Amino acid sequence: MREVNTSVNRNFWYEKHTEIEGFRISFGWTQYGDEFHVKGLMALKRFNIIEKHLQKVLGGDLIDYYTIYKSPSIEYIPKELTYEATENNIHFVLKNTVEVNLFGFFVKEFYKNAVLIFFNKYSQFEQTRKDYSLLERGKTASLILNTGTDIFYRELVIKHELNPNTANEFVSMVINELEPMKSNSTFSKVLEILKKIQSNLYH
Repeated sequence: MREVNTSVNRNFWYEKHTEIEGFRISFGWTQYGDEFHVKGLMALKRFNIIEKHLQKVLGGDLIDYYTIYKSPSIEYIPKELTYEATENNIHFVLKNTVEVNLFGFFVKEFYKNAVLIFFNKYSQFEQTRKDYSLLERGKTASLILNTGTDIFYRELVIKHELNPNTANEFVSMVINELEPMKSNSTFSKVLEILKKIQSNLYH
């Protein structure tokens, strides 16, 4: 487990890195009095072949970049543990040692029943590339990590690995979508970064 400064980052990260990829299981926690609020449990996998292109433009450490992810199912939650579930998150409020232990059981079940399968399935980038190519446009975030607007950049690099021509078509599509809104600083920045990554892919 990587140690973090909890005054600035309230996440637990269990991770492993090699020269070509990285793995992480993480969740966030916040303490309010005697309660622990826990959310955001997920498993992540990084393919350096993809993420190095994002890091080159966005900066930071490559070990903090990830390509694909897996979220847990509520079926792994012990029936004695209460929770709130949204489309992309499961939130727990842990009030005693028993509930903390139940959450630990939930993490173990997620790891045994989903994470190992996920990491094995995507042991090679080829499977990610294949599965991504089969996803409908609105479903890409079910596999490709999106921590803001970076899914655009990730998709560009993946498409370039699939076929450079489709990568250029993707950039044209995003430009057509966002150009009318480029007065918005966020969309303007997306276009700027997307074009930089596209240019770097050919150099």
